[in-house]
Amino acid sequence: MHWFERIAQRAIDKAAAEGKLSGLAGEGRPLDPERLRESADDVLHRMMADGGFLPPEVTLAREIEAQRAVLDQIEDEAERRALQRRIALMELKRNVAADARRRAMR
Repeated sequence: MHWFERIAQRAIDKAAAEGKLSGLAGEGRPLDPERLRESADDVLHRMMADGGFLPPEVTLAREIEAQRAVLDQIEDEAERRALQRRIALMELKRNVAADARRRAMR
């Protein structure tokens, strides 16, 4: 066992002995197989969302998806083009935010 794993296991054992691990959400239920396949970024984003914070690119992605649903319902060609431009601008902002996050993580 790696030294870090030993330290983590000691912390887990101590918390369990103090009763800090009982009464947690999902206790006694099997693990969700989908969550076991999540990448580190997926876990990070889910934890931030649970804490009330979403990165700008995630917020923009949701807005883009909503706008695309609206776009499918618009029949007027001028309105469609205007909305397509707004969606393209939001996609650009999302990509810039994602690139900035990737550069910051290096």
